[in-house]
Amino acid sequence: MENIVRNISIDRRKFLINSGWLAAGLTVLTSCKGVFAVLPTTANPEIEDGLSWVQLMPDGRIRFLCPRMEMGQGAPLGLSQIVAEELNLEQSQIECVSPASNQSPPFKMTVGSESIALFSEPVSRGAANLREHLRQQAARETALPIGQLKDATGGFDAVGRFIGYGELVPAEVTLLMPEQNDTVAQYFYTRAEARRIVGKSWRSPDLENIVTGKTIYSRDVSLPGMLYGDVIRPPRFDATLVDAKDIGAEAMPGVEAVVIDTSNSLLGVVAKSPLLLADALKRIEPVWRFGNSTASADELEVTRYRARDDFEHTLVDEGNSAANDVISVRSVSANYTTSYMAHAAMEPRAAVAWVTEENVKIWCGCQDPYFIRGRIAALLERDEEEVVVHPLRMGGGFGGRILSQPAEEAALLSARVGRPVGVQWDRETEFQHNYFQPKFSHAIDSGLDAKGKIAYWRHDFVSSPIIFGLVPRGLAPILDTFIADKGTARGARMPYQVGQQRVRYSDIRTEVPTGAWRGLGAAPNTFAIESMMDELAFAIGEDPLTFRLAHLAGAGGHMEPLATVLRRVGDVSGWGRSTPKNRGRGVACAIYKGQTHVAVVADVAIDHGERQVKVLRLWCVQNCGLVVNPDQVENQVLGNLMWGCGMALEEKLTISDGIANERNFDGYNILRHNEAPEAVIKLVKTARAKPLAVGEAAFAPAVAAIANAAFAASGKRPRALPFDYDSLYA
Repeated sequence: MENIVRNISIDRRKFLINSGWLAAGLTVLTSCKGVFAVLPTTANPEIEDGLSWVQLMPDGRIRFLCPRMEMGQGAPLGLSQIVAEELNLEQSQIECVSPASNQSPPFKMTVGSESIALFSEPVSRGAANLREHLRQQAARETALPIGQLKDATGGFDAVGRFIGYGELVPAEVTLLMPEQNDTVAQYFYTRAEARRIVGKSWRSPDLENIVTGKTIYSRDVSLPGMLYGDVIRPPRFDATLVDAKDIGAEAMPGVEAVVIDTSNSLLGVVAKSPLLLADALKRIEPVWRFGNSTASADELEVTRYRARDDFEHTLVDEGNSAANDVISVRSVSANYTTSYMAHAAMEPRAAVAWVTEENVKIWCGCQDPYFIRGRIAALLERDEEEVVVHPLRMGGGFGGRILSQPAEEAALLSARVGRPVGVQWDRETEFQHNYFQPKFSHAIDSGLDAKGKIAYWRHDFVSSPIIFGLVPRGLAPILDTFIADKGTARGARMPYQVGQQRVRYSDIRTEVPTGAWRGLGAAPNTFAIESMMDELAFAIGEDPLTFRLAHLAGAGGHMEPLATVLRRVGDVSGWGRSTPKNRGRGVACAIYKGQTHVAVVADVAIDHGERQVKVLRLWCVQNCGLVVNPDQVENQVLGNLMWGCGMALEEKLTISDGIANERNFDGYNILRHNEAPEAVIKLVKTARAKPLAVGEAAFAPAVAAIANAAFAASGKRPRALPFDYDSLYA
């Protein structure tokens, strides 16, 4: 092996060792990328990246080092199917693992419905290159022309003789560089009508282990000699630790250390048992300094900025405003708001850290292990190569696990005591000390001409940074001043044909920590746009679905996919049929991230006796390109629809004096099982297309469709989310 790897950089040698290759096996290796700063890993994958993710094991199985974190969305399963398609494998022949941070070059954080859409191509290329390299090797060993080696399950048919992949594993590690075999056929794309695996509903191999409790989550990690830690966290968002006094914590039996670290604003206790932590923390008196926030949360009202005509960013500015005002014969204006929201994942986060002189090991659930690695290296003033993050499956993420705060706390505590330390957050800590979806405040003015077409559209809104929400406060003023937060603006471009359009917004940083939350700004912005479209249709007595189609007809051929899903959702829902009294249907549509077309119809009932708004049924038609695993995609769409019910009717977080008022599920309502409506999901079949974003696409139009249906049922327009019976009839 020395002769083979001696001219390879030390990073590549470490890669081979860390991923399990010492003397036998086959891997396809590309260069390892560096980390430039302690910021989330945002670079899109390159085609050659997939070469290092697919490995042939000595027994003929394939080890797939999946570059996506698993938090219930099923992306590793879908990508495994692509590997199987290229290598002609059965599900049992693939071992899909989440690589530690030293086992794979850095890959983009798992966010934004990107896992299949962005990673299918490099995964396909890597597996296809490995297949063709093995075919060449089989041709050499059999002395047959390469064209006579036909594909077979788990190997090749060599004129009647089966040669399994395991027979082709070399005695020494072979490195296949990106410039080799870069034009191989990728079955994922080239045999659209004859795919064996892609398009089938593989069942997740993790289901049984999850149900039986065998799956290891971050709170289940246990190491020899492990201690337990907890910290006193700031009482408000803007609090900084100044000093602390131990009044008996360290003297308690079983308490190993009291850690007072003002430089990192950390005040913690390490003990032999987690049962000792709460009492020990009560015996410490902290001193906090409270800062002055740059803006108060109640300043996020669009009317204030309109009064000053003061918006930071102009997203769209097209047409002559004055001329279109003149030809408008009917004007409609409305304000719409959405509230702060929490991620509310079922699994409170946890982590285990083991800091020694040689290295730092972290076990946690996270959406970006390389970001966690960089942050912990900076905290401990260690080289990044010394930090290894072992990512574990998460019980929900939704954008809320880009950070792993318990991992940072555990690392600082472990560094002090020199032993492994586990830190477990509780539900209340999750609600107070993570970041949130910001509130949105919208104002839209629009006018219709004599033909019932939109003459002008002026949309202004105010919110907070989402993508830049996690940026350190030292850099925040620069970013907030000069760079528009695209996450805040996601979904704010309306897809319809209008005479004139202007969209402006401001992303105002407040003391409330904000960051990625499912779909970013897509749901709040779509709610405002699709509500106004409904109000315009109602103003002229037009059917809401017909009104939308009329404004897509003039938007160009690129809007035909959106018109298609609108027509189809109308067909499958029986749109236009009469509804009973106190029942109504609403429709909404959206294009998620400029690629995935979705339309939703909601059936809502008003129960005056129980004073409730009830969603009875949802219909959804979605065009997300090539569907790798139909069952997984339908489950993702179903989750979007149910979460849409929650955002429309239930979820609301309120902030008072830097404190989240809702700290658990008794105060922060999410959709319950007995409230869940029936759902009908139809996926547009496009076998020759590429996969598009799925994980968050249907969420935004579901929210808007429910609000529009509530208006159809009650005659009362919900303009603030969440809404309920009492707010409708207030």
